[in-house]
Amino acid sequence: MKKFRFKIFAFLALAALVFAACDEKPVPINVTDDQLYGCWVKNGTQEYWRYLEGGTGVTWDEAEDVSEEESNLRFEWSVAGDRLTHVFRGEQGNQAVPKVYTVMGISPSSMSWEDDYGQHYTLIRVDR
Repeated sequence: MKKFRFKIFAFLALAALVFAACDEKPVPINVTDDQLYGCWVKNGTQEYWRYLEGGTGVTWDEAEDVSEEESNLRFEWSVAGDRLTHVFRGEQGNQAVPKVYTVMGISPSSMSWEDDYGQHYTLIRVDR
């Protein structure tokens, strides 16, 4: 009887290891430029991002009493696979400040990003 219990225990332990090793990783998505065009707002905030054709955009935060027209936060953007890059240019010396995100999901009405620090953001498409 002890041998039978040992075999059952060993089988269950092995099965648990096999199933744990089969943890599926999400398949990277392929984002296209036309999926990004338009205006998006970060969920739960008044922070807006507008993606324009030609790889340029503008961001502003109405909670800070800044409108799109008043914003000086202009950026260049590009997308390759699931990697979305924003490049902000400084006023002095025109230094480039890139920020790279992994797009975790995108639909006509929402998208989610994750930065290299594991910070997750959800954006909702808005008509503006």
